[in-house]
Amino acid sequence: MIPEEEKNLGPNDRMIHVYHFLKDTAQNQMHVQNFGDPFFLVIHEGEALAEVKLRIQKKLQVPNEEFLKWKFAFVSLGRPEYLQDSDIISNRFQRRDIYGAWEQYLGLEHTDNSPKRYTANQQQLKLSQGSKKKRREAVNLLLGSLSDSIFLFS
Repeated sequence: MIPEEEKNLGPNDRMIHVYHFLKDTAQNQMHVQNFGDPFFLVIHEGEALAEVKLRIQKKLQVPNEEFLKWKFAFVSLGRPEYLQDSDIISNRFQRRDIYGAWEQYLGLEHTDNSPKRYTANQQQLKLSQGSKKKRREAVNLLLGSLSDSIFLFS
């Protein structure tokens, strides 16, 4: 379902990308690490960040106590520029011709409370850091699963 405000865009309204992010200060340079589900948001000409924040909080259903800890930034080419409640958001997203609109977005900086998902490489690293006994148990468990599978398909 498309929200009403997205159906009836005015001539000066703009649809922008919004991403959740954490600061990554690796190698003495500030960059962002996105996480979670990005979304689109309509911004209106002359709308201040304070107004946009209210709509984002309502859309994401974030409790006040948690939302007060969030910081908002205009992110361009991976670098955040933090915003104040009085900043006019549409002024930051003026250019329509920029290559790759995803290179500019409204960033929501806050902790990542989503459940952690490990990639195969992360699991392998975690396994390699365990004791020999634990590795042996894991290998035996894996081999046991494989032999059960082979038995089922024979």
